[in-house]
Amino acid sequence: MNNTVVITGTASGIGRATVEKFVAEGWNVVATVRKDADLEVHQHLDRVRTLLLDVDDESAAPGFAEQAIAQFGQVDVLVNNAGYYQMGPLEASTSDQIHRQFQTNVFGLIALTRAFLPHFRTRRTGVIVSLSSISAEQGYPFTSVYQASKAAVASLTEGLNIELAPFNASAKAVFPGSHNTRIFSKMDIAQDIPDDYQAALDAFFNTPQASYGSSPEVAAGVIYRAATDGQPQQVRYYAGPDSEIIPRAKQLLGPQWYWEEFRAANTTGGSVLWSSLNRTGDGTALEKNL
Repeated sequence: MNNTVVITGTASGIGRATVEKFVAEGWNVVATVRKDADLEVHQHLDRVRTLLLDVDDESAAPGFAEQAIAQFGQVDVLVNNAGYYQMGPLEASTSDQIHRQFQTNVFGLIALTRAFLPHFRTRRTGVIVSLSSISAEQGYPFTSVYQASKAAVASLTEGLNIELAPFNASAKAVFPGSHNTRIFSKMDIAQDIPDDYQAALDAFFNTPQASYGSSPEVAAGVIYRAATDGQPQQVRYYAGPDSEIIPRAKQLLGPQWYWEEFRAANTTGGSVLWSSLNRTGDGTALEKNL
């Protein structure tokens, strides 16, 4: 019997690329989308069942888990990919935007993960792969709420990894760097931003990390490796050159020196050392709608 993976948020970007990667490797895939219009997005692929799911609706998670398991009789891997990106100065972000950020990226993810845990526990096998972000590793400006939600995902995953160890199951977190997924064209931007922030905001969106990214297939490959490498003791996986360099640079410089270099790069300008360490994606220009 082929293994089965559930992947959320698959209409485009990393989610769609991840569906294609698992199918290419011979897996059954249960893919989720939020809109009826996207239900046929994977119709050209064999062994894919596409279902509607709004991850914000926590009450829908138990029923969806049952429906997903019924598609192929079992689920071996859950990939929590669906996410929402709100950006802008914290001062200008609304309470509704902040709550929605955590509802999608944290509370909805937790609800769906909890719904699948009994299945993994009783079967004594299973892997949960959740997408965190490069921004959970370092404090980029104007994404403070987003990266707080992704840091919560990383911390949650570490604790869950240990909780699941007695059941031969595991939890992993993938930290994508910048990828060409239209994230900068679909984000929810804070409104009525005070003029005092504009110069720094413009400067941030002209930095290499906000201008170039890797293809979604890069992250999809890392997600697949996290799900299948048989290394339950490994929790963190880095996707893209701008992500992969972070743990190496932190080890080289130490936490405080690394932070000082990173902060300077996002305020007064990066040093020669930082420029030599910093990496961007594969040169693909990111689509923006600012």
